[in-house]
Amino acid sequence: MSDMEEVLDRQEREIRERRRRRAASKRVQRDLDQQLVMAVAMLDEENQSSRGSLEGRAPNVDIHRHSRGKNLMEDYFIPTSLYSDVHFRGRYRMQ
Repeated sequence: MSDMEEVLDRQEREIRERRRRRAASKRVQRDLDQQLVMAVAMLDEENQSSRGSLEGRAPNVDIHRHSRGKNLMEDYFIPTSLYSDVHFRGRYRMQ
């Protein structure tokens, strides 16, 4: 009987130790998550203040330059273009 009690006690201690380690691990992970959130917030705040040409000025406006070339091709240079050659020459002052 005492062997059985020792085995049960040892299993109970192991279970408590696993729970303690799991709780400690969760605390550490929660602290790391909070630090990460704080770092991202600080970086975001730093980036917000550095936008614009001068301190205190409005931030630069994103004018979607990446899509301009695609739109130009679709509007003027494909076989089923939106505008004719005359429109292109008039808008861009080209001969």
